[in-house]
Amino acid sequence: MPPDPSDCRIISARWVLPVSGPPLKDAAVVIEGDTIVDVLFKEELSYKYPPQFLEQLPEEPHDYGDAIILPGFINLHTHLDYSALRCSDVESGMFDWICGLVERSSRWSPEQWRSSAAYGAREAALSGTTCIVDSSFSGLSVHALADTGLRAVVGLELFGLRDDEANAVWGHWLNRYDTLKNTTESRSRVATATGKIKLTVAPHAPYTVCPTLWLKAATWAQEKGLPLLAHLSESRHECEWIKSENRRVDEYLTFVKRLFNPALPLNDKGILEELSQIRWKGRGLSPTKHLKNYGLLDNNLIAAHAVHLDEDDVKLLTQCQVKVAHCPRSNAKLRNGRAAIEKLQAAEIEFALGTDGLASNDDLNMLNEARFAVDLHRAANPELQWTSERIIGSMTRDAARILNLNHEIGTIEPDKLADIAVFKLEHRTHGTENPYDLLVHGKSRLQDLFVDGRAVVVGGELVEE
Repeated sequence: MPPDPSDCRIISARWVLPVSGPPLKDAAVVIEGDTIVDVLFKEELSYKYPPQFLEQLPEEPHDYGDAIILPGFINLHTHLDYSALRCSDVESGMFDWICGLVERSSRWSPEQWRSSAAYGAREAALSGTTCIVDSSFSGLSVHALADTGLRAVVGLELFGLRDDEANAVWGHWLNRYDTLKNTTESRSRVATATGKIKLTVAPHAPYTVCPTLWLKAATWAQEKGLPLLAHLSESRHECEWIKSENRRVDEYLTFVKRLFNPALPLNDKGILEELSQIRWKGRGLSPTKHLKNYGLLDNNLIAAHAVHLDEDDVKLLTQCQVKVAHCPRSNAKLRNGRAAIEKLQAAEIEFALGTDGLASNDDLNMLNEARFAVDLHRAANPELQWTSERIIGSMTRDAARILNLNHEIGTIEPDKLADIAVFKLEHRTHGTENPYDLLVHGKSRLQDLFVDGRAVVVGGELVEE
């Protein structure tokens, strides 16, 4: 059935990167409603779409000129909740940083949480991201993302160290989930009902979630057909804590318990004694082996960071088809080290880039994340093969496949949803015609952004509704 011209938009540029195939020079994309219906060379437009068709378009075909049209970026790991804490601590390591983060945000009202998340969602959109995978403590990032018009998978975070409290904690989490699903806010309600925003569970990390509670989350996510979001082996401290003991993690867990339970006695002895009696840790296992030991590694898990992995860990992630969200700038800023992506590549573990949150990064710009990543890994491993084409593929096609959304987004081809970014180029600064290199290593700026065919950014500015 031919497209309805009254519901169509035609955009073109010097380059279209379908990602599913080779770059197309001087090409166009035809969008009908929320869907891509055609990708073709500009010279084909006149005979494939006659004047009568073009005359019925709501707007004339838009030629962006010296620009690149490509799928919108997918950010595989963020914490939009904490966006307002940008630059709040740029010196501390992981656990000093996270204590400050938790303490500052513990005093926020719901309006402050939402405003913080909205700030992050807008920044992400303005740098070319159309889909965000967000781990949310408050759950209010759902509203921020819906208001901005972005696609998302939002994991409502889950915490709980005690097996004997797992049922109660899980019941409380389910109530929070139901409240979000049944929100009275129209944009959020529509976004979750249509699947534009998917709500899932995010057990925070092996050092903050006991196996009994994690199993409830993993079972629920599998039954719902949703990914499970978690942090894994981000720091050496947590790896040591799971394996045997680590004083800094004990101090952090004590601090958090006291912060949210001010009526507890001032003496920390009781809390430390409770931590020492945890039976599921201290068995000489890495976090990865710990999860495997309890049957909690599966192909549904998207593990953020995965910095500290030994050879056996890598084998387990491969066997269980675990996916990884690679966050190189956050790993560096929090002094956690470098994730050896060459090991992930060699083991054929699926991974894609994430920025983490603004509280542990300079921005939410996926191209900036890519530039840092390629320089970091080439410096550490000069033999690494990670081309610009592969990097862009990681932020689009590969991330969509990890989310099981590759039938909808991640490439520019007919029948896919029109999640599209348009970047203007400054060619006088460039010495190459490779469009992938122009994006990753050249100078460009976001011009327009479309989600479901609807303009979210126009002329570098957010569209306000």
